[in-house]
Amino acid sequence: MFLREYLKNFLYIPWRRKYFLNIFLFFLIFSLFHLFCPQSSWGDQDVASKGVKNDSSEGKIIAQADAGLLRDEKEEPKIKPRTMKPQEMEAIESKLTEALILYYDGKFGQALPIFNSISTEVETLDIMWWIGTSAMKTGKAQLAVEKFQKMLAVNPKLYRVRLELAAAYFSLGRYQEARKELDIVKASNPPDEVLKNIEKLLAAIDESTRKVITGFRFSQGIQWDSNISSGPDKRELSVTGGTLTLDTDAGKLRDWASITNVSGSVLYDVGERQGLMWNSSAELYKSAYFSHGKFNYMLLDVTTGPWWVDRQDILKVPLGVSNQEYGSDRLSWIFHISPNYEHYFNPNFSLRALHSVSRENFFDASKNDGLDNTTRRYELSPNFFLDNRRHIISLAVGHEDCDAEVRRNSYSARYLSLSFYSKFPTKTDLFLKYQFAEKSYKLPPPLYTDDRTDRRHTYTVVLSQEIYKNTFTSFTFNYIDNNSTTELYDFTKETYTLSVGFYF
Repeated sequence: MFLREYLKNFLYIPWRRKYFLNIFLFFLIFSLFHLFCPQSSWGDQDVASKGVKNDSSEGKIIAQADAGLLRDEKEEPKIKPRTMKPQEMEAIESKLTEALILYYDGKFGQALPIFNSISTEVETLDIMWWIGTSAMKTGKAQLAVEKFQKMLAVNPKLYRVRLELAAAYFSLGRYQEARKELDIVKASNPPDEVLKNIEKLLAAIDESTRKVITGFRFSQGIQWDSNISSGPDKRELSVTGGTLTLDTDAGKLRDWASITNVSGSVLYDVGERQGLMWNSSAELYKSAYFSHGKFNYMLLDVTTGPWWVDRQDILKVPLGVSNQEYGSDRLSWIFHISPNYEHYFNPNFSLRALHSVSRENFFDASKNDGLDNTTRRYELSPNFFLDNRRHIISLAVGHEDCDAEVRRNSYSARYLSLSFYSKFPTKTDLFLKYQFAEKSYKLPPPLYTDDRTDRRHTYTVVLSQEIYKNTFTSFTFNYIDNNSTTELYDFTKETYTLSVGFYF
């Protein structure tokens, strides 16, 4: 803070000195900067000890850069050999002050073009460092690589710069080059804290270059459900030609349930990293009610398909089969394919597009006559990543068409959702989601002459806490308010679920 204000006030003193004094002032700026910054090849050990950290949402390793040139004490700035006029020097110093203020305020995207502009006139190791670190912060890893390589060409003993170069290589998927730079740094006998972080990055490289990646998650919980049948509040309903009285099981029922979730996945890297991969996954969900077993539900889903992964793009084409059971009977099986593509414009924003098609066939035609259907869904989802992906905001807009064998079971729907995910330093995860959906059926349902339209509001809150390594507990609240133009399908529903589980 002191350095920033000092530079700001100092550089705006009216220019009334001779040419030789102008040159002196320019180098004094850099001298003052180094007075407050480390002068060894490693820099401030507190800063260097930050090393790298793992981003859990994507598994990326990001080197933490701090201002200040990590040069050898005998190394002098390399300035392009051109005589400057006093007015040019003053303009450069003004730009430098502006860029440094933005840099220290964390506005790297605004500082970077100013540093680049300065480098066309004067290029010192400091300028290259600021450009490289700003480029890393704004997702321009290739530019960072170029600047860090240029610095090392001047002085190969800038080991702190080598660490940043390794991190830049890592973010580009150039793992062998990253490993080579880390090996050079290890051979220089670095401080213990820096060595620990080198080992973390090497471990991350090993993880990223694995051919097979597996995952498994299990949770067991208990749930309170305020409306297990999704029935209306009233027992007597107005229908065409009279009144309908619902039996007990068709109305609103409350019960406790046991909730089981099991999932696993295997990701196989077919070729080089950032290329063809193959992902297979399986998931089991089961709810078993304590007093009303006829409403028990189970879903088993198995999915497999290719992925194509690039530095800024992910294309997935999962194909799967699902089996559903309701009560003690098999309900239906579903074949589904859901190709989706996501492009990362920068580290803070991506856009995902999805098109899915599913075919559902019911087992008992006597109970489920006319329910067999084909459903198509189209969705567009922008995603915003904040604070190194610790906070994620997602918006989804979609349209769904269901074409059933009996037209009254067919519908067209549109939906909009907004979600927020946040990861806290206490290893606590918070997820919030709101969704609005409007579903319009093609024909009126039985006992009604008016068309049916459902407008549903869904609110979800999930709070998860890691208890011990690979173990967690979570609490989930879900509320549904389904406003229908036909009373029979008008309902509200709340669930509260407390679970414990483990993963690896």
